[in-house]
Amino acid sequence: MTITIKRATGTTTLTDEEAIKLTSGRDFWATEALGGIPSIRMSDGPHGLRYQATAADHLGINEAVAATAFPTASDSASSWDPDLLAKMGTAIGEEARSMKVDVVLGPGINIKRNPLGGRSFEYFSEDPLLAGTLASAWIRGLQSTGTGASLKHFAGNSQETARLRSDSLIDATALHELYLEAFRLAVTSAQPETVMIAYNLVNGVYMSDHDYLLGEVLRKQWGFDGMIVSDWGALNDKTASLIAGTDLEMPSSGHIFDKQAARAVKQGRLPEASLTRAAEKIAAVADKQRPIFTGNRETLLSENADLAQQIEEQSAVLLKNDEVLPLGDGTRVTVIGALAAQTRIQGAGSSHITTPETSTILQGLTAAGRAVDYAPGYQLDGAVNAELVRDAVAAAGKNDTVILTLGLPATAEAEGNDRSDMALPANQLALVDQLLAVNQNVVVLLVAGSAIELPFADKVRAILHLFLGGERVGAAAARLLFGAVSPSGKLAETLPLRYTDVPPSDLYGRQPLSVPYAESLYVGYRYYDKAAIPVAFPFGFGLSYTTFALSEIETPTVLAADSVTVAGSVSVSVAVDATVAVTVTNTGSVRGAEVVQVYVGQVDQAQLAPEKTLAAFAKVWLNPGESRQVTLTVPRHAFERWHEAAQSFTLAGGDWQLFVGTSSRDIVATRPLHVEAPAFRITAPQWYQQPVGIPTLAAFTELSGLTPADPPSLTKGTFTPLSTPREMAPKSWLVTKLSNVIIGSMQNNDHVTPESPEGRFLATIVWDTPLIRLAQQSGGSLKLWMVRALVWFANH
Repeated sequence: MTITIKRATGTTTLTDEEAIKLTSGRDFWATEALGGIPSIRMSDGPHGLRYQATAADHLGINEAVAATAFPTASDSASSWDPDLLAKMGTAIGEEARSMKVDVVLGPGINIKRNPLGGRSFEYFSEDPLLAGTLASAWIRGLQSTGTGASLKHFAGNSQETARLRSDSLIDATALHELYLEAFRLAVTSAQPETVMIAYNLVNGVYMSDHDYLLGEVLRKQWGFDGMIVSDWGALNDKTASLIAGTDLEMPSSGHIFDKQAARAVKQGRLPEASLTRAAEKIAAVADKQRPIFTGNRETLLSENADLAQQIEEQSAVLLKNDEVLPLGDGTRVTVIGALAAQTRIQGAGSSHITTPETSTILQGLTAAGRAVDYAPGYQLDGAVNAELVRDAVAAAGKNDTVILTLGLPATAEAEGNDRSDMALPANQLALVDQLLAVNQNVVVLLVAGSAIELPFADKVRAILHLFLGGERVGAAAARLLFGAVSPSGKLAETLPLRYTDVPPSDLYGRQPLSVPYAESLYVGYRYYDKAAIPVAFPFGFGLSYTTFALSEIETPTVLAADSVTVAGSVSVSVAVDATVAVTVTNTGSVRGAEVVQVYVGQVDQAQLAPEKTLAAFAKVWLNPGESRQVTLTVPRHAFERWHEAAQSFTLAGGDWQLFVGTSSRDIVATRPLHVEAPAFRITAPQWYQQPVGIPTLAAFTELSGLTPADPPSLTKGTFTPLSTPREMAPKSWLVTKLSNVIIGSMQNNDHVTPESPEGRFLATIVWDTPLIRLAQQSGGSLKLWMVRALVWFANH
């Protein structure tokens, strides 16, 4: 049988077998080219192009062509500047065109539910408005070059542990108002060419097969018209995925599922309409006429390196400053910390960039002409070295100021692994007090892409958070420390005092295969503010070398809604957007930027509702003494709540409040606002009305109707293709042997030793990847019949 697909160039007729083949990748990065439909070339990643011309992998181990390493998402989000993110997207798009890459796999916008998430550095924020706004700008910038974006990872992807088969159990309100909202904003405002589905299940259904989230929400409710592609090895069931809305399986699995799909077509289980849709979506991306790069690539990389530095300078967050920064030109400085000389610029995994240059903190200070003494102070492997400590303490007493660089090791922030705690390495923490004993002028530089505990915050004079600042982080740090530019970053996620304050801390990782999002909407500041929990530094917080005042705040008192008739019978309320005007004045002596933030919240808090949620923001640069009126638009959507029965957002009438400030805790004005629409509130068990501490599973089940499953049995007769080698190995020497062969081959191909962090990382990935997913990522080397045989032997 044949199908006819519509293309920009006309129509093309494909046999069912050809169409099915088209829906699976040709190799690791490219699609099949057949029937006159060209191949699509894809490459990672969210903060730089990871183009692998030879050996390919999705874990960031193999070398890639040199490209600009921009600050990671947790860093660039702290700029709160959509224009900067648009410039980053444009720069990455130009580099993609220079390598003839059609689609870049990014940006990543999953909500930071828990600080221990191993990929937190790749994601923007705990807040969907901030994440969705920045992602939209990045996408528009990238796609302005003719390069397609792949928005990821859709959806409910909040952990790395067991990520290939974990089930995210999320109540409907949290799902739509929090975990889907950033995707909705990015899709409806920027229309990425593709959306990448995550590995995990959501409420019992694999994302590749999720007809509700893919077909109903993404395509119908949001109007997404692009291609849906699986994460690499995320396809669960070929037939179910095509019916649900997944168009393309990546990478090549050697077409191991094609025969199954062909049988499903003949048996009528796979509608030809689904196959036609998938082929047309793939062809639409493949047929797109993309500009040919005509510039000089070396010049492009040089210009983009300058941009990477600019983004870092405007993203680093000054958390504390006790009149010590900026440093004077004559200040004598001792730099301490191995991370100053071996500065991490990015995390590990599929987003790992091969850079043409790297500026460490020490190199940045030296290149800026700053004469500094240096002592490592600690080892990056966490071991205690008494001699390094003695040398650092001696060096600290010689000069005016100590710049102490602290942060997470590379192994702590990596795709495929979650962290075990929020603490900095013990050998670094122990060093702080010893340095303070000989020098009170300690300035801490933080190098980490994830939230960390800061028990020394009240002891040191200043803290400057550099995050994972990209290839020019050292040059940016020098300019920030010595005042060539004033810090203007604001935290895109809350820094709690301790991990036990995080609402899902008690449940996170306990049963990684069935994961109750028991805290519901109460993630980040949505929890800390309503529960009145003290935090180290709140969402949206950041200091400057100047000061600002917000005045003449004008807000509406009523949000009017008109009742209109749709399709002759259905009456709905439509409200206009609210407008907030604020005058911002630079009351200090240097040029700087303030971020005006507007939050909204329902007055009725005895329900499932955060005290406040971010509704609008604007970053304003001002010269000393300069004033400017800023007008912020609060969209009517900010006053809507998810109505599950109606499957839509509805305007929630009643009393609301507008909060205007410079962080979720630094509110300078609160104004009442009445929404003229029918009242709408979301009732919930008592904990969700007044959340304090850890929610119970019983309360979560009452709220959501969802019950976490018990851990699976690991006995003979219970293994399936979704079982991992780690689970099966105790019962099967054959699985053990095969796993060791795969690990050895990967380590050999990647030129890493088994004892190295990279070698151990590869081993962990193999041991914890389901057998069927190993086959899907093998390019056809591990056959489907082999998987079935291995499962049979383990069970018998």
